[in-house]
Amino acid sequence: MKPETLMRTYLEEVVARGRLELIEDLSNADMVDEANQAVGGPPGRAGLAAHVKGFRRNIGSLEVTVERIVAGDSSVVAWWSFTGLLTGAWLGRPPTGKPIRGSVFSFFDLVDGRIDRYRLFLHAEFPESVVLDTSRPNLGLTWPSRPALR
Repeated sequence: MKPETLMRTYLEEVVARGRLELIEDLSNADMVDEANQAVGGPPGRAGLAAHVKGFRRNIGSLEVTVERIVAGDSSVVAWWSFTGLLTGAWLGRPPTGKPIRGSVFSFFDLVDGRIDRYRLFLHAEFPESVVLDTSRPNLGLTWPSRPALR
């Protein structure tokens, strides 16, 4: 599968539609999902599945829009956005049932044509802004008036 197709499949099928069974074909067993690990999730494919499950469980009426994908041979990045309702606790915020939106840059490092490392930069509006940045080492989860989690 071409890197652009892999990213599009992940976003449109796995994230937007919840097709978690595709994770096995898209990722290496020992892949690292740095966003999932930043919040204490499990390693490997199970971590990627937990990441997607948590996102989908906590954001109701989810709509995902792929803005742009740029791919090389061993890496791919996507700019995508989402809207929905905050129906569960997410990123340190309690469920409100109110609208939420965000912009995300997802970075995949690929080995043997599969996801080997997943990093992201997420900006969510609750309406206050929250940023989760695993695209650079040691930044972690940050938001206004709260210290960074490391």
